[in-house]
Amino acid sequence: MCRGSFKYFLPLRIFFFNLSMIILLIIAAIYLGIYYRSNNLLLETVKQQADSYFELIVMTRLWNAQHAGVYVEKTGEVRSNPFLRKLGIEPDIRCQGGKVLTRRNPTAMTMELARIADRKHGLRFKITSLHLLNPANSPDTFELKALRSFQAGETEAWEIEREKGQEPLFRFMKPLYIEEPCLLCHGAAGYRIGDIRGGISVTIPFAKHDQELRTNQLLIFALSATTVGLLIGALFFMTRHLAVKLEGAQERLKQISITDDLTGLRNRRYILERLNEEFKRAKRSSRPLSLIMLDLDHFKRINDEYGHPFGDHVLVTVAERIKAHLRDYDLVGRFGGEEFLVISPEVTVQQSVELAERIRNMVKGKPIALNGIEVTMTISAGLASLSSQDADADALIARSDQALYRAKEQGRDRVVSL
Repeated sequence: MCRGSFKYFLPLRIFFFNLSMIILLIIAAIYLGIYYRSNNLLLETVKQQADSYFELIVMTRLWNAQHAGVYVEKTGEVRSNPFLRKLGIEPDIRCQGGKVLTRRNPTAMTMELARIADRKHGLRFKITSLHLLNPANSPDTFELKALRSFQAGETEAWEIEREKGQEPLFRFMKPLYIEEPCLLCHGAAGYRIGDIRGGISVTIPFAKHDQELRTNQLLIFALSATTVGLLIGALFFMTRHLAVKLEGAQERLKQISITDDLTGLRNRRYILERLNEEFKRAKRSSRPLSLIMLDLDHFKRINDEYGHPFGDHVLVTVAERIKAHLRDYDLVGRFGGEEFLVISPEVTVQQSVELAERIRNMVKGKPIALNGIEVTMTISAGLASLSSQDADADALIARSDQALYRAKEQGRDRVVSL
């Protein structure tokens, strides 16, 4: 597993996952809000456009009604309105020159304007009602629903109409209220001022706007995905960097926990753990194992005469010399005070004695100096090799300690083996 992986940092993985989910939800909420806001603004724009058309038609109708209708020349395409006769109104008048003029009431004028708008812009108007005089103005499904909603108190209705194989349409409708000029035609039907006469529907082509909605949807999805990807990617690299730092810190803490602060050798706790491991391995495989306990001679006198800083320098120097003469698979640690412990797997008693002698001669053979102070140190060694009588590692330590005691008794600066 590479450094910085999340394998060993479950809380960090959970933190990364939870924060990623929070980022995802926040970004999704933001862009979803933007999406709905932009859609609503677009729809509101189209609705305002339709409402403007509606108001323009209403004002045009009101102008027509205030003049009791307008007259236009009757031609082959301009015919009389038969529904005016049903209301008792004669639509035609003959001029002195022989021209015939026919009256265009608000409804007829609205229908003609709708035909012109449809031809030029694809825009459609339609005036309709629940109580019709002209069956051609019968409401469709949307208009019927809107008219009924007006009766229930609604003031407008709209929807986007999508039918398979046809371009989408924006449908909009508002009610028509009876005003005083309207009574000329509709008063006989029992209408009063303020009554709902019907409504005018406005139909606007919506294909272009629909494409804008789809483009907005794709754009916002792309932006949100990119934002989430960048943020989570940045979070991943920052979290991974943190994992590397934590792993490094964890490794440093581990080293600190098993290292003697002064000499840099393994500390007592670690060396004892390794000794137990090597003891069990040697017992299982019936392989040799030797233990050397080393103790600096007269070290207390060094501290008393030259001070603890020099004594510390002596310990560090001796530790370096011991470590320099060990094999790669030997292990040395500071056992306590001026004592050192060397674990030598896979060596015979004779090989272990030779190693201890090399260490003793190396320590004795070169003086240790600091700030003008120079001393020659000697070291005593007690050696024990694994035997069938050793029940545990403590027994091996006890025998090496006993051998060290004998070396001290015999005059120091020597190696004793048990």
